[in-house]
Amino acid sequence: MILLVIDTQKGITNENLYEFDIFKTNVSTLIAEARKNGTEVVFVRHDDGPGSGFSVGDEAFEIYEGFAPNVGEKIFDKSVNSAFYASSGLLKYLKDKDEKTVIAVGLMTDFCMDATIKSGFENGFEMIVPALCNSTMKTNDFMSAENAYRYYNDFMWPERYARCVSFEEALSMIKENKKPEKPADKSGLNPCGTLEIETDRLLIRRFTYEDTESMMRNWVSDDNVQDMYGEPSYKTPEAVKGLLDKYIGGYKSDNYYRWAVIEKASGECIGQIAYFLVDTNNHFGEIEYCIGTAFQGKGYATEATKAVIAYGFEKINFHKVQICVRPSNLPSKRVIEKCGFTYEGTLRDYFYRHGEYEGRMFYSILGNEYNG
Repeated sequence: MILLVIDTQKGITNENLYEFDIFKTNVSTLIAEARKNGTEVVFVRHDDGPGSGFSVGDEAFEIYEGFAPNVGEKIFDKSVNSAFYASSGLLKYLKDKDEKTVIAVGLMTDFCMDATIKSGFENGFEMIVPALCNSTMKTNDFMSAENAYRYYNDFMWPERYARCVSFEEALSMIKENKKPEKPADKSGLNPCGTLEIETDRLLIRRFTYEDTESMMRNWVSDDNVQDMYGEPSYKTPEAVKGLLDKYIGGYKSDNYYRWAVIEKASGECIGQIAYFLVDTNNHFGEIEYCIGTAFQGKGYATEATKAVIAYGFEKINFHKVQICVRPSNLPSKRVIEKCGFTYEGTLRDYFYRHGEYEGRMFYSILGNEYNG
C-alpha cells in the first residue's frame, strides 16, 4: 500500500478549493499517519511546460508547504492528467515494487484525480479514495466545485474504478498497514536532491527563471566574480537563461545539489552554492560557491557554506565534505577557516590561468568531526 499525493502544488492549493480547510486537514493527517506507520508517501507534480508559470523552476510548481515531502520521499513529474502515464515513471516504480493498493488524494477532482484513478484501475491497482481528500475549484459553466466533487466521489468512481471510503476508514487502513521499523542504514547516501534551506539572513533554494535579472545585476555578468569562480561571465538574458536551463534541468536528478543564494532583506539573488562533485561510491561531496561583489565582506559566504555543510552531513549523509581554493583567493580561505575545515594539502600547479600556474588547496571535514 502507498499513499499517492497528486498535484498538491502551490499554484492551485488554496482557499478557492471546495472545502479547502477540511481537505487540507485530512490530507496532512493521512500523510503524517502514513509516515508514522511506515506506509510510503509518493508525490506527483503536474508540469505545464516552460514559460507556463507552472513548470520546473516556478514557485507555483512546487508542492504546497502543508504537504511538503520529507527528505528521500519520491516525487514524480507528469505533463498529462494521469499520473500513471508511462513518461512519469510512477507506473514502473510501483510495478517493480509489486504494490497492489493505492490510496489516492489530491487535486483536481475532475481532472488529474479522475484520470489517475481510472488509469490506476486499468493497470490493476486497487484504488482507494478517502472522502474529502480530493478537491477542485469551479473551472467551467457546467458544474460548481461542489457538484464536480460529488459527481466523481459519489457517482463516477464508486464500484466502477475505486473503493470510495470515509476519511476514518482510510486512516484505519493506514494504521493497520504498519510495518516493522528498520534500523537506519548509515552505510550509504540519501539522494534527497536540492531542498530549500533557510538561515538567519538567507534563503538557499533552487534556481528559477525569474532569477535571471537579479543574477545579472549581482554576479553572473561580473567578469571578476566569474573568473574567480572559474566560469565565463554571462552578459545577456538569453545567455543566463541558457545557464539556467542546465541548472534547472539538473533538479530532475536526486543527486544534484545546486542552490541560488537569496538575501532575505532584498529578495536579490546574490550568488550560488553547490555540491558540484558528489561521489556516491566514496560518500563525499565537494562544495563550490560564489557571492556577488556588492555582497562580499558581510559573512554571507560563511553563512551559506555552513548551512550547506550541515545539509551534507545531516540530510545527504556524507562521510566527508571537502572544498578547495586557489592560494591567491584570500577571502575564500578565510571563509573556509571560519567553517571549521581542516587543511589537507596543495596540488601544485593545478591550474593554468592568465599565463601562470597556480595550485589548488584542499580542505575537508569528516562526519565524526562535524558537530553541527
